[in-house]
Formats: sequence, structure tokens, C-alpha cells
Amino acid sequence: MRGLLRFLVIALACLGCNLALAAEVRATCSISADDDYFFPSGILDPNRADLDSFVRQWYSKHLRAMSEPSLSCGPNSAHDIYRFTWLRTFHHPIAVRVTYSDGGPLLEAVELDGAGGYTPGKVIHHISKSLSPEQWKALADAIETAHYWEQPTHDTSDGGLDGAQWIIEARHVQTYHAVDRWSPFSGSYRALGLLFLKLSDLQPESIY
Repeated sequence: MRGLLRFLVIALACLGCNLALAAEVRATCSISADDDYFFPSGILDPNRADLDSFVRQWYSKHLRAMSEPSLSCGPNSAHDIYRFTWLRTFHHPIAVRVTYSDGGPLLEAVELDGAGGYTPGKVIHHISKSLSPEQWKALADAIETAHYWEQPTHDTSDGGLDGAQWIIEARHVQTYHAVDRWSPFSGSYRALGLLFLKLSDLQPESIY
């Protein structure tokens, strides 16, 4: 029964996936060019190499401060990993990672005391807990509703002053995908990000 449940949930998460938008996981992580450790070069802004490098370094410094792993490179024994990174300009950076392995779904959440648009700061909250099958299914359903795997990483219509970056990464076996949006004020992508926060039990003071 447990194996069947896992199969059904993964099927829901990838129903109708357009994996052409995803990338193959890199076998090894670069040591010399550490700004592409988390995000492959060119993925966050395929039109401007300078902006792509700037954004990769910006996001990466927060993930490093959280001691988060890369989802886009290196070996991994998990079946599925999803991570929501929330970088609000003036508020604490937060990352919520859900990993499904043979032991079931595990959630790890980290909150820093810095600001998403400035310096990361230090870890002030770290949460580690198992998710129930119902919670994992809710996440899989939200991923499907948001058409996550069909969303392009970079959206040229996004962007603005201040606000927040809502970055959701996924690793399914040897496939990697990332979606980066600026302050979604409505819609299924926002709902997916908020679900990560709800599952983490973190209670941020400002949602934007």
C-alpha cells in the first residue's frame, strides 16, 4: 500500500509534464565556478549573461548561508526533491525543502536573520520533520495545479522594484527544473509557495 501510494502521488506530480523545459542533472558539481553550484549557467536569464550571473550569485549566497544542497548537480539517493526559496527584499530569507526517499517525505526548513535583498545573515530557525502521506499528496496536487513542470524558468514579464523572488526548484530522479517568479500576487504558483510555508510551520510576518 505504501509503495502504491508513492507511485500515485509521483504520477500526480508529473502528470502532463513537459520535460523539454527541464534539464538533466549534472553528474558533478563545479568547484572552480561556485556561482553555478546551485543554478546552471544561463538558466535564470538566458538573454543576458551578466544578469544571469548576478542573479545566480545573489540566490546562491542565501542558499549557502542556509547550508542547503544543490539540486542541479551531484549524486542523490532521493526519488524526488522540491525546494521553495523565498527572498523578500526587506525580510528574512526562507527555504523549505521536501525530499521523498525510501523513508518517506521529509521537510527541512531554514530561516535566516538577514534580508533577501541584502545580506543573508545567520540561521535563526531550522525545522526538520516528516510529512504525512496526505501532506505529500497535497503538495503533489499543488504542483500539478500550478503546471509546475510546464512553466519556463525565466519569465520576461516578471520583475519590479523590491518585492520578493519566489523560486521553486525540483529534482525528479535525474531531471532538474527551476521556476523563478517575482511577487506573484495571485494564482496557483503563489498557492504552491504558500503551501510550502504552511507545511513548514513557519509563520512569516509579511507575505509578498
